[in-house]
Amino acid sequence: MDKHLNIVAFDNPYPPNYGGVIDVYYKLKSLSEIGIKIHLHFFTKHNNSSEILHQICDEVFIYKRKHGLLQQLTINPYIVQSRTSKELKANLNKTDFPILFEGLHTTKLVSEDASIRKRSIIRHHNIEHDYYFGLYKSSNNILHKYYYWIESIKLRSYLNKVKDAAFHLTISDADANKLATAGFKNIITIPPFHSSTKENAISSNQVQDEPPYVLYHGNLNVEENLSAVDYLINHVFTDSTVKYIIAGSSNSTYLKSKSTNNICIIENPSHEEITDLVANARVIVLPTFQSTGVKLKLIDSLYKGQHVIVNEVMIEGFPLPELTLIAKDAEEMKKLISANLNNLFTSNEREKRIQKLNLYFDNKLNAAKINEGIEKLSS
Repeated sequence: MDKHLNIVAFDNPYPPNYGGVIDVYYKLKSLSEIGIKIHLHFFTKHNNSSEILHQICDEVFIYKRKHGLLQQLTINPYIVQSRTSKELKANLNKTDFPILFEGLHTTKLVSEDASIRKRSIIRHHNIEHDYYFGLYKSSNNILHKYYYWIESIKLRSYLNKVKDAAFHLTISDADANKLATAGFKNIITIPPFHSSTKENAISSNQVQDEPPYVLYHGNLNVEENLSAVDYLINHVFTDSTVKYIIAGSSNSTYLKSKSTNNICIIENPSHEEITDLVANARVIVLPTFQSTGVKLKLIDSLYKGQHVIVNEVMIEGFPLPELTLIAKDAEEMKKLISANLNNLFTSNEREKRIQKLNLYFDNKLNAAKINEGIEKLSS
């Protein structure tokens, strides 16, 4: 008998060009590959979807996300209230298939409808109220700070409304422990899904960089990442003889002024370009100042890159910190860059690292864990 699963996503999962949708897209792909019939629902600004999604999924439904002040003037968090739809409820109630809600963003129906709640699985991409409080602390924009603060308060309260979902999937054991402490039950840790496989990770390391360079990559529309970029430019990327590259999605003109003779800013690289940049960078430096979730750019860098330098906050909750080079401050980052810039990462080192990564981050194994939950709900 065919297995069916509704998946409700907070955004269009294709192209998979930033953290959350990377997890969603490769989860769709992995679940489809083990034979699950997927009925995909997602919220977006634009009423379009890629043919690739139709190849992976049996059905694709698109709902327009509601923006504006009215969506903020409710007791519900804006990220939840702006993703509501009568059509979604009607479509979900046409069958009794289990439902995987991607992020708290999509769970308004879980909080309102008992029949939906009892067949729902919620994927927690992080502890959202902690994440938004972190944004509040790191933002320098007064209006943004106020929004993040209010959203954090609303998210903390809202979390209790979805506590009784059938299953909860967390990114890390640390997040699972936080939910358990708050009284949640039926929690399963499923690490993030990603684009790396053993095959493409090994092949991506065949091209050598000339001359060697240092890379930071991430979504440059996110304040958390812009704070990291400012930190690197001001305190770490200070050796005028070293080539530094900063790359990622960006809708702002802010970063263009940061380019210098040896600091190159690459905005909105294609998937192929960012893959090459990660593979060919002799050193990747990934600081963060928010300990929320497992960072997909860290996983991608470890699978496809060479030497990866992080700060201690970046590896909080990460199960394999020994695979990284850990720096306590900017001076230690600079010393680690200097020590490894001319030290080629060998294929033997790569093979050993991938074997360890696959113990936690194998997409097929993690899809099978989700399938076990689906089977329990379907029985």
